Amino acid sequence: MIRKKSTKELEKERQKNREKLKTDRAPVYVIADSIRSLDNVGLLFRLCELIRVKKLYLCGITGYPKGQKLDRRKPWKIERADHRIKKTAIYAVPFVPWEYKRSALSVVKRLKSEGVQIVALEQAFGSLDYREVKYKLPLALVVGHEINGVSKKIIDAADSIAEIPTYCIGNYLNVVIASSIALYKIIEKTEPFGPYKPARS
Repeated sequence: MIRKKSTKELEKERQKNREKLKTDRAPVYVIADSIRSLDNVGLLFRLCELIRVKKLYLCGITGYPKGQKLDRRKPWKIERADHRIKKTAIYAVPFVPWEYKRSALSVVKRLKSEGVQIVALEQAFGSLDYREVKYKLPLALVVGHEINGVSKKIIDAADSIAEIPTYCIGNYLNVVIASSIALYKIIEKTEPFGPYKPARS
């Protein structure tokens, strides 16, 4: 008979590899291009922890938790962002390498110059079904504003534009749901990740 794992059992499995999980990262970056919802930012942290991405870049108007050097935000904004992000991230923030950058495009250009494939997740003319993109590592997935999407300059700079099809009246998925679908497809299509292996129990 199949038995569900308890929360304590799941936590015990992860604790055994806690230090390894901090350092053994996937060669995948996530770039958040002006995501407005702090709840979505927190959920992105959770997703990036589960995938073990190399780094999460929070850019433009995207909120970010405490810890950024030279944080010029007003104290109340820092506290508000930190609280809201950690509420949805739950445990994940300390386990995800992250950095705030004003310009997502500058991050894209730098990573591209280092040989990182840039994939923008967007609905655009000339996009490819996300299942058909030829993903190669190292890779950076760019996700954008909940309504405006990824900026045109980044779309122009990207190596591929991946689109997740919708089949009814709704135009698009929530940014974190879309990121989840894309990142797990990237894992599926690029296994094994050389030295990186997804965590197994």
